[in-house]
Amino acid sequence: MPQPRVHALTALALIFAALPAWSAELSVAPNGGGPGTNFASLSAAMAQLQPGDHLVITAGTYRDALIFPQRNWSGAETVIEGRGKVLVKGSDVVEGWKSLGEGRFSKPWNTEPQQVFLDGQALSQIGGTVFGGYPLKPNHPLAPLFNNKKGGIWPGRREGNQDSMTANSFYYDSAQGTLLLQLALTDLANHMIEVSTRPQLLYGNKLNNVTIRNISFQHSNTSTAMRAGMVTLLGQHITLDNIHADWADSAGMDINGDDIVIRNSSADNCGQVGMKVRGRRNKLIGNETNGNNTRGFYKWWEAGGAKFVGDGGLQDSQVIGHRAINNLGDGMWFDWKNRNNVIERGFFAYNQGFGLQYEASDQATIVNNVVIGNDQRGIYLPHSSNSVVAFNLVAGNRMQGITVADEGRRDPNGDFDFSGRSDKIFGNVMAWNAGPLLLPDNLADNLSDDNLYIGDESQTNPAKGRGHVFQAKLKDWAQQTQLDLGSQRIEQPIDPAFKRSIDERRQNPDLTWYQTLRARSKPMQIDPALMKLVPGVTDTRPGPTL
Repeated sequence: MPQPRVHALTALALIFAALPAWSAELSVAPNGGGPGTNFASLSAAMAQLQPGDHLVITAGTYRDALIFPQRNWSGAETVIEGRGKVLVKGSDVVEGWKSLGEGRFSKPWNTEPQQVFLDGQALSQIGGTVFGGYPLKPNHPLAPLFNNKKGGIWPGRREGNQDSMTANSFYYDSAQGTLLLQLALTDLANHMIEVSTRPQLLYGNKLNNVTIRNISFQHSNTSTAMRAGMVTLLGQHITLDNIHADWADSAGMDINGDDIVIRNSSADNCGQVGMKVRGRRNKLIGNETNGNNTRGFYKWWEAGGAKFVGDGGLQDSQVIGHRAINNLGDGMWFDWKNRNNVIERGFFAYNQGFGLQYEASDQATIVNNVVIGNDQRGIYLPHSSNSVVAFNLVAGNRMQGITVADEGRRDPNGDFDFSGRSDKIFGNVMAWNAGPLLLPDNLADNLSDDNLYIGDESQTNPAKGRGHVFQAKLKDWAQQTQLDLGSQRIEQPIDPAFKRSIDERRQNPDLTWYQTLRARSKPMQIDPALMKLVPGVTDTRPGPTL
């Protein structure tokens, strides 16, 4: 009679074989926490982390880093999550400063720091080098870039030495191995000095099926030796949820791989650029990149809110509900061979460069965004073809609202059409920009129609060309180009409440005028073939649904 027992054991063995491998529950707490806590440091926990494990980080501030060990990370999902407010800092609290009098303090220091904080406030950097010695190292590989511009790639660098320090600044004397502070204080008692020391606070390579959530990172020291992010991850099927990479010395996030999700996260107040992402089928949802390029890198190189470039940039991806505000550069910049991306329901405002730039790329769908108060063009497509720009509100920008440009650049491999053609611009509200629309001199098969232009004559006359620009009143423009035959114009001065709100750079500008306009507007009779290009849009009144 033992046969049934054998069958039962065999069945149980098959069931357990079908289950995923056992994963460990790990935890870490500052100073070791209490009973039930496995680790007292992030480094110790990460050294033991295995694929499929679940690491819980209890609330607190950690001056440490999350560095994934080299393992095969495929298989069961690996999860790292913060419980409560978890802050990982790349800076250390530094004491034992020597007072030199008149607010000057010194400390022996081995490695050049890029950031120093007094009671949480960043000090100004005097002099300094980045990326392995730029700009002082002879024959540095970045020296040829923009060498005809003062400061090259780093025009915001403050020349000087210990003799030119101003109040609340720091200077690293590499020859003497000394860090100097110049403060509006004569005594550091009851004050905290933090110096950035760790280059990367979250790093992993060849990751697969990894989720990281509910953690904040600050105060990296990445740019002394490398070009990378405070948060740098490479792999596939990675999810970042509620991750905040703020006050990085260069890039906040540098993420490379396919099938990556970044949501409800931020990269704010970073030294160069907030967020860099590359790969296919990625989803960036509900994120923000505000106030970046605090150190004044050259905006035409790589600086601002977010930049997608290198290894094909972003392809077949979505950027939904993104906010890019007050960046010293573009709000968002797709550069070089990005393809088939959706940018939807974003807010791009008060950026020193363009609100949204899609350069030398193709097949963008830019729909239902608000782009206001930027120093340059609102939505800019240089050398980009086969794209859709529809149902956006583009207002109060200091150059044209929407521009498609062809300056003669071509793809040497012939994979992309850089001539700026087959772009379709419809259903947009363009109000009070310094010119509403600029198209290439060769209109080719570009289309603009069913837009609403608001403002005075200079703000509502579409144009084409480069250098010798042809610009005309909407009626004459439509007759000569056969574009904008269904577009409308409203002669109206800028709404005072809206103007005041963008002058004050409010994160929630006064759009009462726009809501009133939408309420009074009737649906436009847009070509059904065009509407198929924006399948999520059902309201054909001009502008986005807020």
